[in-house]
Amino acid sequence: MLKKLRNKMLWFNMALISIIVLGAFTFIYILNATQIENEIQSLISQEANTLAAVPLDEEEARQSLTDPEYPMILTIINSTSDVREIGLVDSDHVDVETQSDDEGVDESALYTALVDTAKQGEVLNEVKLNDRYWRYSLSLVDSFSHYSINNESMGMYSTSINNYEPFYQVLFFDVTDYKTSLSNLRNTLLLIGVLALASIYIASFYVANRALRPVELAWRKQKEFVSNASHELKTPLAIIQVNAEVLAGSPEETLESQMKWLENIQLGSERMDELVNSLLMLTKFESAEQEVVRSVIDASQVVQSVYQSMEAIALEKGIDYQEQITKQVRLESNEQALRQLTMILVDNALKYTPTGETVTVALVERQRKTVLQVSNRGCPIPEEKIPYVFDRFYRGDPSRNHQDGGYGLGLAIAKAITEMLQAQISLTVDQDGVNHFEVSFH
Repeated sequence: MLKKLRNKMLWFNMALISIIVLGAFTFIYILNATQIENEIQSLISQEANTLAAVPLDEEEARQSLTDPEYPMILTIINSTSDVREIGLVDSDHVDVETQSDDEGVDESALYTALVDTAKQGEVLNEVKLNDRYWRYSLSLVDSFSHYSINNESMGMYSTSINNYEPFYQVLFFDVTDYKTSLSNLRNTLLLIGVLALASIYIASFYVANRALRPVELAWRKQKEFVSNASHELKTPLAIIQVNAEVLAGSPEETLESQMKWLENIQLGSERMDELVNSLLMLTKFESAEQEVVRSVIDASQVVQSVYQSMEAIALEKGIDYQEQITKQVRLESNEQALRQLTMILVDNALKYTPTGETVTVALVERQRKTVLQVSNRGCPIPEEKIPYVFDRFYRGDPSRNHQDGGYGLGLAIAKAITEMLQAQISLTVDQDGVNHFEVSFH
């Protein structure tokens, strides 16, 4: 389910980013294309304005090319406007006479291509010849007086032009470089877009996996919690059910003779009550809505009172019970939560310490921190199990835990209380096999 959610989020994210990237690149491309088009039109207009020519509409241009009424003068300009080619076409479509400094430009072929385009009824805008693109403008010049016949580039055509009035002026402008530049921009944007989307997909996939990791962990722990809670509840419920069936099967027996079964029912009820209360406590401390009332308390007195309340248990089990509690340690915390946290850690240490071994309860100030430490010797926790000791229902030795009446919730509750108090809890095992449960308060 979480993988499907991750994939949906990932594809939604990619779709949104793709739309944004496509929109941004399209805007850049259109902006550059518009600027290039405006520059081309500006150059053509500047050239046409020097002749005081009247631009022809599409139908007039087509008519003048297919059935010209006047002769034509062809002016060919490259993209840098520094090479000008001149050609002359009479009204009878006689071969184009040219004067050119660039042998790469064939005015006759260019004019023929223009006429063929007009005859085929295509839109008159551009002509492609020999892998080069030419934008052109066709105008009618009523008088040659605006055309400088003294221009050296006219050369031998000066007399011919003077004989023509009016005439058509065709301006060919080489836009190949502009087209190439625009094509390169399009390819670059496409390549950048593909690489960017691929990179974003990989990064999004990685981030999504990392973001879902805590959710997957919480989901797995929740399933384990429900499974373990159900399993733990089955034991006391089974005790109650079996003993109740025994009682129901012997209605003629006296109450006194059935006390054994009643005591078993009571024991099962008490164990179920203990488990339910532990679950409720764990849920309360893990709830984000749990409010903690803080005040400056005498932490030494709280820890000392818990230590003293557990002395009888330690004496009964034959455990060497010691304390290293610094006096008058002041701490901004919650007294009830601190008392419960200390009680859980001390009870856990006494429960799993063999007879004759040592349990030490310490409260010290270290590097501007207040540290509560409960240590027990004789039952070292394996290093590979240390990361799991604070998990719900974790048991290092299931058989012994059941005998002691534990459910594996104590340390989970201790961790929840620690996080509620904004402290850190940790477990270390030294070389001598001593377990050190340590809570650091800032």
